[in-house]
Amino acid sequence: MVTKSDNQRTVTAHVGDHIQIALGDDISWQLESPDGIVLAREVPQNYMLVRGTQAIWLARSAGRSTIKASGGMNCPSGSLCPMLLAVFTATVEIVP
Repeated sequence: MVTKSDNQRTVTAHVGDHIQIALGDDISWQLESPDGIVLAREVPQNYMLVRGTQAIWLARSAGRSTIKASGGMNCPSGSLCPMLLAVFTATVEIVP
C-alpha cells in the first residue's frame, strides 16, 4: 500500500503484487497513468475501490516506476475553498 506518508520515498514490492494507492479523500487526487511495463492497470478491473483509494495497480515486472499525483482540496459545495495544489511522488521498486 502506498499512502501520503510515502511521499518522496521508495516503496518495495514483488512481481505479481497489487499496489494499492490510498492517498485519502481530503484531496481530489488525479493520478498519472502507470508506465505499463513495471506497473500496470488491470483490465478489466473487477472490484470497487474503497473510499480514500485512488487505484490498485499490478506489479508486472522487476524495475522502478514513479507514482505521481496532484490535486486540490475537496470542499463542500457553496463553501469557500483554499486554492492549493497538493503534489505527491513516490518510487516503487519491484523485485522478482
